[in-house]
Amino acid sequence: MANRSQQFSVAVHILCFLEFNKNGRTTSELLAMSVNANPAVIRRIMRKLTKAGLIASTLGTNASITLAKPADQITLLDVHRATEEENREVFIVHRGTNPTCPVGSKMPYLLEEVNAQVLTTMEKELAGMTIGQMVKDGIGIG
Repeated sequence: MANRSQQFSVAVHILCFLEFNKNGRTTSELLAMSVNANPAVIRRIMRKLTKAGLIASTLGTNASITLAKPADQITLLDVHRATEEENREVFIVHRGTNPTCPVGSKMPYLLEEVNAQVLTTMEKELAGMTIGQMVKDGIGIG
């Protein structure tokens, strides 16, 4: 089984924490404590979230990290695209099948079609879910 990235789930955690703590000061160290991860890992994911326009941060002694737009405008699809841009497959298709076999010769193409359909459905679902709704419903604030 191929390794799957945890960046999406960590990014969602970061964004939910920022919404939860929107009236407080959030640092990468505080986020790392909540996620239970190394601050360097958090900063690497934060760079992707910043590049995608989902978070903003300030530097200096009073440095802080905030959402770049309202939590209800940040969809899980936004987060997925920010963190998993290089991974466009829901599952890995085995491409080394036997080209002379009536099943093996068709399987990669059949599974690519399934993968595309599943990805489209997943993206549609993620587009309908927001960070704001997750915090409100799952964490109980808002």
